[in-house]
Amino acid sequence: MKFSLYLGSYKNVKVFIHWTFSLLLLWIIISNLRQGMPGMDILWIIIFVLALFACVVMHEFGHALAAQKYGIQTKDIVLYPIGGVARLEKLPEDPKQELWVAIAGPLVNIGLFIILSIILSFTGYNLENLELEELRIRPNTILLYIASANLILAIFNMLPAFPMDGGRVLRALLSIRLPRAKATQIAGGIGQFLAIFFVFFGLFNNPILVLIGIFIFLGAAAEVSHTQQESFLKGYKAKDALMMKFQIVGFDAPLSKAVEKLLNSQATHFVVVRDDVAVGTLSRNEIIKGLKEGNEDTIIEQVADFSPLRIETEEDLDEAWKKMMMENKKVAFIIENGHFLGILDQENIGEFVMVKSALTKA
Repeated sequence: MKFSLYLGSYKNVKVFIHWTFSLLLLWIIISNLRQGMPGMDILWIIIFVLALFACVVMHEFGHALAAQKYGIQTKDIVLYPIGGVARLEKLPEDPKQELWVAIAGPLVNIGLFIILSIILSFTGYNLENLELEELRIRPNTILLYIASANLILAIFNMLPAFPMDGGRVLRALLSIRLPRAKATQIAGGIGQFLAIFFVFFGLFNNPILVLIGIFIFLGAAAEVSHTQQESFLKGYKAKDALMMKFQIVGFDAPLSKAVEKLLNSQATHFVVVRDDVAVGTLSRNEIIKGLKEGNEDTIIEQVADFSPLRIETEEDLDEAWKKMMMENKKVAFIIENGHFLGILDQENIGEFVMVKSALTKA
């Protein structure tokens, strides 16, 4: 993954750490040094943070492995300064399955809390006898901090603030009685309300809460929009959104021809043809990359995508759209009996939804 360090994989799920994570560690070191904290104390704080994020990875694997039970794969797990994200290929539409996938992460944290608490009890640890000075993160207290952090993580993640785990649990419970789109709208609205509270509270107390609030607000809005769009697509076939008018470029033409069409039209994706047969696609990003690495005389064949996503005309439109999102394809080929008919375009699907939505309301 771009701008991320690969840490390894388990059960075919790759784990990455985003480069911004280093900023968190740097901030911890600099802020504590400015306060005159001894280097050894700072080191133990860093160890605690790394251990905490190891627990976050296990939390995300809880989601990933639960999803695998229902045949849903996870693209990867990425660690950011404010937490981790398990990128599932899709979310279960069955409310009971979504409930188990959503709750699996917090259950991992509860399990870690119980295990660490048992270990602490066997060591004869007595919190009441500790002096305030001894409550710093040190070898004899780090397990206490990690156990407490797991409990806090579980409770915090179960807040009904969509798209956090608690919000997804709420959506799953609501989906048992309500349509999924309506359930998402309710859970998303609650999530955005709590997000605004986090932002205002964080402005006067903790700037990290501001970032979390913004993340929740945007995430809730995106999930509501995504689910509503998906619900509108149900009942339609790929052929219903078929585009038969599109820009084409020859596979052996220079990039200058594609640049000319890019600048003289609204098209951002082109169908590449060879002997009047559609063989691939060329995107605006691929054009720019080709210009940077070569020049306008670079042949289109050298930069085009010759492995386009192929979708049958009778495939459900919502499933076709999910495939395009999952494989990050802005354009797909529509095929009937092995023959190319036209294209499916993500932007055009969005316009299709707006038109159908307007007609429904009318």
